[in-house]
Amino acid sequence: MKKLILLCLGIATLGACDKNSEPAPPPTRVDLLTAKSWRLSTATITANGFPIPSSLVIPACNNDDFYKFNADKTLIQDAGATKCNATDPQTQAGTWTFNGDQSKLTIAIPGNLLSGEAEVRELTSTTLRIYGTPTLNGITGTVDATFVPN
Repeated sequence: MKKLILLCLGIATLGACDKNSEPAPPPTRVDLLTAKSWRLSTATITANGFPIPSSLVIPACNNDDFYKFNADKTLIQDAGATKCNATDPQTQAGTWTFNGDQSKLTIAIPGNLLSGEAEVRELTSTTLRIYGTPTLNGITGTVDATFVPN
């Protein structure tokens, strides 16, 4: 009988804790960005106002590349299992920052099409969508890129 009373008290205590606990706050944009690695899913690219097939700008060997945004504002681009050139490094380091209201993301990776400031159009646990206007080799264009968890 004593064991039954202790068991009932234990269950009642656990139940009381659940009623008093507050829900966890929603994740911040930094939390969402840094929680996982991101892989490019789709990209719409224009140059001087003309649409460009993304396959002309982003080679197929980059389809498994992923980006890891770290809380310390560093960024790692990983070439994934398929590298475009065997002598290319597996990873390349960069940095990232948000503007004050976290509506713009600035990426700095040398020679990368995504380098520069981009508008964050969507950031959830399943989607990162950015829109930017990079200039490469004197040509200004737009990139609307959607990333999914790797």
